[in-house]
Amino acid sequence: MSERQAKLLALAGELADDFATRAARHDREASFPVENVERMKETGYTALVIPERNGGLGADLIDYALCQERLAQGCAATALSINMHLFGIGSMVERSAGGPRDEMFFDLIGRHRRIIGGGISEPETGGDWGYFATRARRDGDRWVLNGRKVFTSLSPVIDIFMVMATLEDESGPPASATFAVPRGAPGAEIVETWDTMAMRATASHDLILKDVRLGEAAMSERRPIGPIDEAGISLFAWFGVSVAAIYTGIAEAALKFAREFAGRHRPMTLPRPISYLPGTQFAMAEAQALLAQSRALFFQTGAEYMRDPRSFAGAEGLARVVMPKYVATNNAVRIVDLCMEMVGAHGLHRKFPLERYYRDVRAGPHHPLSNARARELIGKTALGVSLAEAPRW
Repeated sequence: MSERQAKLLALAGELADDFATRAARHDREASFPVENVERMKETGYTALVIPERNGGLGADLIDYALCQERLAQGCAATALSINMHLFGIGSMVERSAGGPRDEMFFDLIGRHRRIIGGGISEPETGGDWGYFATRARRDGDRWVLNGRKVFTSLSPVIDIFMVMATLEDESGPPASATFAVPRGAPGAEIVETWDTMAMRATASHDLILKDVRLGEAAMSERRPIGPIDEAGISLFAWFGVSVAAIYTGIAEAALKFAREFAGRHRPMTLPRPISYLPGTQFAMAEAQALLAQSRALFFQTGAEYMRDPRSFAGAEGLARVVMPKYVATNNAVRIVDLCMEMVGAHGLHRKFPLERYYRDVRAGPHHPLSNARARELIGKTALGVSLAEAPRW
């Protein structure tokens, strides 16, 4: 581990230990941990992936994954929430060619600690990439946006919503673009819909856009609708590796609890703690193997991507960056199930954190690409079947 990584990981650990003291309360109340975000602003964690010249901490994809894995061990909801701010920024930094507009945007996040929120997932399309039900149409020199976005994590503290929309009435092939919608823009409204069994403290409410009018400068990253391009693969690389790290972090926290519990819990019918039972040992062995598999895959993929992003092209490249998230989130569910098996009915008590880990980890497979979509992509790619081939099945 490099000196830089050790320093960044120490910061993530300090934050994780602090956030852990409030995680249960925010989960139970389904309240958003505003104080955690303020602390991350103070320490620069909200600018983790921003270059140092712009006031950030200069983390690359591997540094970022290490930090998110550690942060999730303290408060998974906070780690997942801030991930929806950081992963897209990391991709933007990676792809930036420089220039005044990029530098101004990076300064906004690094020096001024602004929070950026996502606007990808929709009720009609889920987290699919490319075609969006949210529409943008020209009206003179303005763009008018209409639509509804879901899973808008960090919603109470977002300063700028980055909204992806399909462009209407445009000449040429169908296209989409990303629009920067400032908080408080007329017609943009957060509707508090988030009431779930998992990741309850992420405040992933809905964003409604009704005749939101924006200037030309608000639009960026216009792209044709069709096969995923380099920008899309970059976003999935930063998203997939970091989400894999977060859910692996939850699994590690569950294993830590199970290990400590097994070492001290001794039913009156046994001469020694349950850590000496074969069933406990076998469950721990399986969990450790799954954990090692997850970490090896997402770190290897992250390192390969950093070494040569251009080698991740087309459906094959997308399958490579999707696989770590698919493997790690499903492994994390299995690991936490094994922890429940080791701990037994005690794991159901809300006074212990394991029941929260058990619920939170179940959100993992539902992030894009969901299990079924990931299997389709990985399977078709391996079999040489085009994703565009019709009929689909």
